[in-house]
Amino acid sequence: MARSVLCVLLLAVAFVHGKHEKYEGHQLYRVSGPSHEIGALEAHLDIISATPAARSTTGNLEALVRLAPEEKQKWLQYFNTKEMTYTKVIDNLADILRNEEAMIKQRKYAAKRSGKSISWDSYYNSEEINNYIDQLGEEFPDKVTVINAALSYEGRQIKYVRISTSRFEDLRKPVIIIDAGVHAREWVTAPVALYIIHQLVVDVVDNNLTERLDWVIIPMANPDGYEYSITTDRMWRKTRSKAHEGSDECPGVDGNRNFDHYFGTSAASANPCSIIYEGPAPFSEPEIRVIRDVVLQNLDRAAMYISVHSFGNMFLYAWGNNGSLPSNALSLHVAGVRMATAIDEMALEKADRYIVGNAANVLYYTTGTSRDWTRAVGIPLTYTLELPGYEYGFLVPPTYVEQIVTETWDGISAGAHYVLSLQSLY
Repeated sequence: MARSVLCVLLLAVAFVHGKHEKYEGHQLYRVSGPSHEIGALEAHLDIISATPAARSTTGNLEALVRLAPEEKQKWLQYFNTKEMTYTKVIDNLADILRNEEAMIKQRKYAAKRSGKSISWDSYYNSEEINNYIDQLGEEFPDKVTVINAALSYEGRQIKYVRISTSRFEDLRKPVIIIDAGVHAREWVTAPVALYIIHQLVVDVVDNNLTERLDWVIIPMANPDGYEYSITTDRMWRKTRSKAHEGSDECPGVDGNRNFDHYFGTSAASANPCSIIYEGPAPFSEPEIRVIRDVVLQNLDRAAMYISVHSFGNMFLYAWGNNGSLPSNALSLHVAGVRMATAIDEMALEKADRYIVGNAANVLYYTTGTSRDWTRAVGIPLTYTLELPGYEYGFLVPPTYVEQIVTETWDGISAGAHYVLSLQSLY
């Protein structure tokens, strides 16, 4: 018996090592330069994150980029030519990924022994996420409706929840829409969405948030990419579709470039092998059509939309394609500041304070984003929310999940109360 257990453990260790070996020797560099130079890198390199100039000691934008061994010297020479400063921050990415996986397995085992279906100190696959929201639908049928919205490209179920005390029949109630998991590797976004659902349904503190508001929450928008990032490639960001030219070599689409807002106007997003490939057409991805349909079905009452991403401690609003401001920019900024302030009051001391601002001015130009499209079709308050990553980026250890979900809930609650304050004016 002991020998068989040992064999299983050895096989598991071998699998983990093999899964991450493609990143053996890959290094992460923090690169500093003007925003247009950092933005230009996105078409060629894996930009893990970008740090706003307001938070940079150099006054420039700072980006965390991944360099493979075979391309490192070429890019370091390029940075020197462009007078972009750089510092190595991770020597071997594969070691980081192996350590993360081992910690997650340990946490999930502990949660199962305690009898919990979901805990706030681990990560779960798409099936476990769907099972959890199905469970809430069964336990709270008067408040929670689980919608089987569509199948992903590879045939996985995409589900979302509608939370309402009036079965979505009270047309006077504003609707708040939240999605998570659009980018596959940003694992911490799904627990945030699940915790929001949990606070609205299970650990209810403020009944106003459901008595006077309706909610639509999509906790896992990109299950194919997410599963692929769990089983095969932790750094995978896109969907897994193969419906475009060149998809055999370079499958998948960046879901947050697939919305119909200035689609096709960025050369950087036209290359199928780019990490920010926009796709062959707007809404080509079934996963993104789910978000589109939820928005359009609730457009008459939708007051706020938030797409949860990782990482950077930011609330970003339109217009990301050119840096101009929507007509309600003041309201967008005030609501963003209220959410950011609520989070900052709960944040760890080592966490960066949240930045609120126009996406193009804080970072760089982007096209085809959900934030800009939802604002363009008429939702007043729309944001890209970038969660904290601390020193880990989007590879946030599960030990930080509870901190992130609880502080983010305070921010979402503050945003919901801002929506209610606007409603009382009319």
